[in-house]
Amino acid sequence: MKIVHFINSESYGGIEQHVQELGTYQKNTHEVIIVCNKFLSKYFINDFKVSVVKNFSRHNYFYLFGFYNVIRSINPDIVHTHGSKTTSIYSKIKNMLKASHISTIHNIKTNVKIYNKADHVIAVSDEITEGLNNYSVVTNWINFDVNEIISNINKEEHALAVGRFEKAKGFDLLIKSWENIQRKLLIIGDGSEYETMDKLIKHMSLGHKITLKKFMPYEDILKEFAKAKVFILPSRNEGGPRVALEALALNTPVLSTKVGHMSSIFPEEMLVEPNNQQKLKEFLELYVDDIDTINQKSIFEYVLEEFSLENRALKVDEIYKKINSN
Repeated sequence: MKIVHFINSESYGGIEQHVQELGTYQKNTHEVIIVCNKFLSKYFINDFKVSVVKNFSRHNYFYLFGFYNVIRSINPDIVHTHGSKTTSIYSKIKNMLKASHISTIHNIKTNVKIYNKADHVIAVSDEITEGLNNYSVVTNWINFDVNEIISNINKEEHALAVGRFEKAKGFDLLIKSWENIQRKLLIIGDGSEYETMDKLIKHMSLGHKITLKKFMPYEDILKEFAKAKVFILPSRNEGGPRVALEALALNTPVLSTKVGHMSSIFPEEMLVEPNNQQKLKEFLELYVDDIDTINQKSIFEYVLEEFSLENRALKVDEIYKKINSN
């Protein structure tokens, strides 16, 4: 099959990494073309055929016509859009083209109407499927050599949190919950909430226990996952989340809110209600400083087996074949 992945954001993050890894695996058996804007093209140009389109509004019909010509010239079997904007753009021209349309919803959306215009929707967790019609759940994955990372890593004593510094990630709730915890906390990320988080740490006089660090290369972040004593996921809402899978694959225990696919990995009592600072505070005070009393070894093994890239990519391939044969 000839597959187009259409992405058009102004930053390289989790969705773009998702596309890059999925596309790389698919290249073994399919022809894969990335359609994206000029900014994103630099991340894909060395590994894929890339067609560059402007990052235009979904209502700009002049550029929409140019986009139509790009897709028509490629003549794909599958157009796979990622996120609501690309799904909306392609849905406006899909009836003029032969390709089957698959869309992936990566995060919780209050309105999923646009996704139902695709021939089939892939959701990254059960929690974000409400309102979808024809859909399958294919969760995020891990994609690295675990032994290569952990072979030269010694566990340290600090806790770790990683993600975009945005309200949805709940880092403000995490900081407010750390007052009575003895273990030090490293938070790695960047985003619009950086200054707010920094001020909150200073206001609560927690600078001796909590450190903010800007994002680093992915390989270095994986090493941080392996070094940490415990990984904390305080999110208010999540589609995945991938960071928790990566921590668990690297033998680092995870304490998490009940978001995304976490309820399919952990028993109910090992998750805490999201967007509830008091509940999170009580949960973390109960477990963080005594994390050695929790054995998550069976979960580490389950994640490595169940959430491999190969496992997930094959499920996506099955969806393509089914939709393309209809």
